[in-house]
Amino acid sequence: MERMRYVVVCAWLLAGCKEGTAPVIAPVPSEILSAPEEIVVRGVTVRLDTYLWRDFQPVSPPDGKPLIAVLRLKSTDGKAIPSGLRVGSVWVVNGDSAWMAEARQEHPPADSAEIEFVAREGPKWGPGITVDVVIRVRDATGDPRLLRATAQPIYRTD
Repeated sequence: MERMRYVVVCAWLLAGCKEGTAPVIAPVPSEILSAPEEIVVRGVTVRLDTYLWRDFQPVSPPDGKPLIAVLRLKSTDGKAIPSGLRVGSVWVVNGDSAWMAEARQEHPPADSAEIEFVAREGPKWGPGITVDVVIRVRDATGDPRLLRATAQPIYRTD
């Protein structure tokens, strides 16, 4: 029951999130801690590559802009990513706290072996720290799977 309440609260918070609002920070859901670093989807092994950064360029506020997470689903052997594979929820885990967001595909894939999604307006964590990233992947049938990338650095742009 407590887990369901957590899911409902997070969904409600995410529904109200718009650019410029505070990121959703919550305790780390226990089920994401055991997510694998590779999954097999319709015979294709897929892994998660990330690029996380905060912008400190001169047009940014003195304490920098919020975290941006680029999430790439990549096949490990260059095979095409199965059609219909999508990323929904993303958790960026920093210690015992997690930023929970929805990832969006902003551009069509440039390569059939890779799909890119982005989550924006995260917390002002880092730069110079490492975090774990977990995503919820859904295939064409809608079945959810978790996928993890550990010890991902948060970079800065100046």
